[in-house]
Amino acid sequence: MKATERRKELVSWLEKAGTLSLSEMVAYFGVSKMTVHRDLDWLEQNQALKRIHGGAARIERPPSQQQENSFDRLSQIKCLICNRPPSQQLLYIITLKNGAQKVACCPHCGISAHLMLGDQVATALTADFLSGRLHSAQHSYFIMDGVVAYCCKPSILTFDSEEMAQRFQKGFGGKIGRFNDAMAFLKKDMTLHDPEGCAHCASAPRNDD
Repeated sequence: MKATERRKELVSWLEKAGTLSLSEMVAYFGVSKMTVHRDLDWLEQNQALKRIHGGAARIERPPSQQQENSFDRLSQIKCLICNRPPSQQLLYIITLKNGAQKVACCPHCGISAHLMLGDQVATALTADFLSGRLHSAQHSYFIMDGVVAYCCKPSILTFDSEEMAQRFQKGFGGKIGRFNDAMAFLKKDMTLHDPEGCAHCASAPRNDD
């Protein structure tokens, strides 16, 4: 297993388990303690987990943030493109010029919505993939087509810091760009697969409300 794949699986496992010991990770992945230490160091530097004595733990959000970004609340919202519920780490919110707000499950669908809605869009907010903090999509750093694909494909993830985007890219690949680069990337991908839109999103139940 490549380092990028191992780190992705480790983070996913840790999100479910809460904490993991070094011995558990060594046994599960079949690698040396030094390899696990390198993975944990890299992931901690990228704010994907926190190191604890003898292992690692997922990053817990403060109570105020947990309440504000309640999973129960988000699970009731459906993506305007593919009808999937969004998560805080991938949330994309579009405000139209008429004041209406539209929610996308991930930056992939957010950019798809920009292409679909065109001049109707006034502003957009996207979540930093590592912290979940919302920031301006127009000022975000996008990683396109990396190996981490938690939602729609091809993967598009957003970061509010160029440094963090570069660190994440080193471990998980993909191409870094700005808002216009992401628009051009997805428009090209749609054209290659289906001139009517994204083939991956088209396969999901649509929300026609």
